[in-house]
Amino acid sequence: MLFIGLGLMLLRFLGEHTWAYWTAAVIGALGVLAAAVEIVATVRALIAGRRPLVAIWVISLLAGGSALLLRRLVEG
Repeated sequence: MLFIGLGLMLLRFLGEHTWAYWTAAVIGALGVLAAAVEIVATVRALIAGRRPLVAIWVISLLAGGSALLLRRLVEG
């Protein structure tokens, strides 16, 4: 979530600069990749029945952050 948040902040405050846009894209891509790996691990934990509410919260937080970052990148 740290990389996704950093990418979103770069897009929000410095998005009009080309270097900031591409830096946010690289940092955000790393964040989305890490989120995808964590979502897979969380889904496995959810299937196993371990802490279902925490798993649902983590999946929704990571998926929402990734979707918001991708939307901002496409708009820019």
